[in-house]
Amino acid sequence: MLPVLQTLIALQALDTAAEAARRRLTELPLSEQAIARKSAAAQAAVDLAKAGHTDNQHQRRELEKQVAGVDARLSRFDDHRAAVKTNHEYTALLHEIATAKSEKDALEEQILILMESADTLQHSVAEAERALATIRKESDTARASLVGERQALEADLTRLAREKEQVSTDVDKATLARYEQLLKQRKMVAVAEMRGDLCTACHVRLRPAVSQQVRRNAELVACDSCQRILYYTKPASADAVADTASPA
Repeated sequence: MLPVLQTLIALQALDTAAEAARRRLTELPLSEQAIARKSAAAQAAVDLAKAGHTDNQHQRRELEKQVAGVDARLSRFDDHRAAVKTNHEYTALLHEIATAKSEKDALEEQILILMESADTLQHSVAEAERALATIRKESDTARASLVGERQALEADLTRLAREKEQVSTDVDKATLARYEQLLKQRKMVAVAEMRGDLCTACHVRLRPAVSQQVRRNAELVACDSCQRILYYTKPASADAVADTASPA
């Protein structure tokens, strides 16, 4: 194979790896946002459960105040018993007392219902808090993993850039400029393999004369369609595959 073609293939491998690293770096903020949304949703669930429990307590306190008010009325009614002089007044007083007791019973029934639901609400709060604790722990682990991945990707980019600089010294300026221009124009793929007379980058079938040139790997041949530099990898023969697969 032409030495400069081998060098360009090596450069493409480095640029492909660098592009994959850069693409992954752009995805990391989305992963971080997803972690934050999950934590926020768990916190919102805790807040909602606590709000329900707090509202339950508030309603109970309000009802208990109303019960206290009814008790005060009943106490006043008892004080008025001695002052009643006629049967009509006494009957009216008894009616007031019965109405107040009925009102108190209804209020206490509501309080009882709220007390029963309070246990369920408290359980919901505990469940939501446990879920939040689990998600926070998972989130901390996931964030730490993303930090480590970011550092590794940045280190890879530095290493790949250094290796590319070293490899590029083996390519003449004109060919290197052609390669870099193709990278920009062709979505970071300047060098592509030909398989079965097809350019694997644009999937266009090459003319027979061009495919024969590519098979020789003796010169820089461009794809008729996308202009990428092509190379050919000879498939392993059946005998070679069999020898590789058979035990020594």
